Amino acid sequence: MQKSPVRPVVEGGVLTAIAILFAFISTYVPVLGDLVTLIWPVPIVLLGVRHGCKWSIMAVVASGILIALFMPPSAIITVVVGFGLIGIVLGYAMRQKFSSTKTLILGSIASMISMVARIVLTLTVLGFNPFTLQIATMSTGLEQGLEFYRNMGMKHEDLAQMEVMMRSMIDVMKIVFPASIAFGAIAITFINFQIAKVVLRRLGYKFESFPPFRHWTMPRITVHVLAVSFVAIYWGESRGIEILYNSGMNLQVAAIVLLFIQGMALVYFLTDKYNLSRIVRGIILFLILSNPIFMQALIIGGAFDLIFDYRQLRTPKME
Repeated sequence: MQKSPVRPVVEGGVLTAIAILFAFISTYVPVLGDLVTLIWPVPIVLLGVRHGCKWSIMAVVASGILIALFMPPSAIITVVVGFGLIGIVLGYAMRQKFSSTKTLILGSIASMISMVARIVLTLTVLGFNPFTLQIATMSTGLEQGLEFYRNMGMKHEDLAQMEVMMRSMIDVMKIVFPASIAFGAIAITFINFQIAKVVLRRLGYKFESFPPFRHWTMPRITVHVLAVSFVAIYWGESRGIEILYNSGMNLQVAAIVLLFIQGMALVYFLTDKYNLSRIVRGIILFLILSNPIFMQALIIGGAFDLIFDYRQLRTPKME
């Protein structure tokens, strides 16, 4: 581990101040604040990598105290509780030179714990459910959108069809909330991990990189999870077992997202293999993202690659 000429207490104070500044921006600056909130753990990660887990914990505690003194209670719950543990865990994992995959998994677990803690504290301390508030906001937006199209002269039948479709999507979002937490946690961890690596590499640190996207592969159990989800959804719906149905829906969403990533990696592999131009690659990507039929074909292709190992990425040890 490289030694910094700056004393930990001085550098810790600077990075803690940056974390507090990020919290101030996230609380009082619209739009930009939402983006800054997502990267709040980065200063904590940097401190943990350079000086150890003890200093990152102290920075989170100090930030929490100062934020509690000068900002509303929602700030400490949203920022410190929601993202502090991610910074501590990522900093520790990167300092210990864990593999990129292991670091991402540990950070994602910490992120999920933080999200649940944030929801619980918001519900108990502030007295409202952030998820319910989000659903209510979406419902309000739906009503406003329908009113706009109604004033534009859209036919009543088309409006009714649009309303049914949108309300069905909202109902599905209520069911798959646990899956959305899991993937949101992974996305937040990945963003902070990548930003922290960029900064630390500029300071002379070296870290293992993720493999090229065309070589990404998901766990083979993903296909089995998808099969189980179909059974759970069928039994839950036909026999009126709500918890089984909801569990099946969450498993299905998780499996489909993983197979989508697998399929996209397969597409990138094939476009590289056949040396397709950027224009052709862009057209293929546009068709996949804009056409449900192509998207379903991509997911099926991902499942095919996962089952038969078309790209031959697995070694005997991984079988």
